[in-house]
Amino acid sequence: MRYWVIIGAFFLSSQAFGQIPSLPIETYEYDTNYIANFSNLMSVRLVSPRRIYDFRLKNRNTKDILQYRPNLQSAFGIGFTYRWLAFDIVFNPKLNNSKTEKFGETSEFNIKGTLYLKKDMLDVIFRSYKGLYISNPKDFLDPWDGTYPYRPDMGIINFNVSYTVASNYDRYSPKTTFQLDGRMKKSAGSALFTSSFNITTMKADSSIMPQEYEQSFSSQGQISRLGIALLQQSAGYAYTFIHRKYYLTLSAMPGISFAFGTVYSEAEKYNPTSLNLMFESRNGIGYNSRRWYAGLYFIYKYQNIKITNDLAFNSNLGEWRLFVGYRIHAPYIVNSMIPKK
Repeated sequence: MRYWVIIGAFFLSSQAFGQIPSLPIETYEYDTNYIANFSNLMSVRLVSPRRIYDFRLKNRNTKDILQYRPNLQSAFGIGFTYRWLAFDIVFNPKLNNSKTEKFGETSEFNIKGTLYLKKDMLDVIFRSYKGLYISNPKDFLDPWDGTYPYRPDMGIINFNVSYTVASNYDRYSPKTTFQLDGRMKKSAGSALFTSSFNITTMKADSSIMPQEYEQSFSSQGQISRLGIALLQQSAGYAYTFIHRKYYLTLSAMPGISFAFGTVYSEAEKYNPTSLNLMFESRNGIGYNSRRWYAGLYFIYKYQNIKITNDLAFNSNLGEWRLFVGYRIHAPYIVNSMIPKK
């Protein structure tokens, strides 16, 4: 069974960072000419996320690429936001059997926690996939019979922690796009600075390089297991355009990452270290009134890792999320169960 759980803003500041004094969320005052706060209202919503993940082995000399993907399908669920607590619970019913027959079955587990404060946010993401397929077989197989090679034994785990600070936090709030506990009244933007720690592990029973692909890669590309850690720093800018109650948020954050770890191939075991480029972006579009809200947001992160002079490991990860919600005054029992601080 596939699970997808998201828990957002699940602690107050003192619980997340012991050095910061605990404050009621109502004391986080924004410039009210720019931001309206709806945290005093309870929000319920329907959500449909679509996860994004793939990884690639790239020959840095010939530019040949071997790309693997899990068979990820759209999911559906419900969400809730009130005061400092927000969460979505989503399940994948596996309705698309034809896609499973084409690409194979992926067992997946995803959990995401997000803490939004006034000027900063913390993201913790864990993803685990078992069963991946080669998504670009026609680049290597001639003739290609239309099938996608599938590896049920291959598993990959990704764990990511990101901490982001917004400089113009009085007039710009990412919460209004991604947590929807308020609304921006005027267009505004802010510089963003993010520090991240990322771990990726991959394991298979044998080399993930099919025999037909070996001539395009050295023996170092015949990998059966790896573990890579990344220390990352990115900086960029985000801007939210407002027209009446409609919004559009765009952002771009290039950065650098220091990679280190261990890779096992048919040739040898080696321990790569490298300095690499990365890119991440958070975007959203929708309608946001005091009662009704609906929209789409898109979060994306690209990571490039130099393993050897001839070989690179790249990954794309992110999420599309559709949602529609409604805000009401919280019932007494909910109000008493979720304190202001």
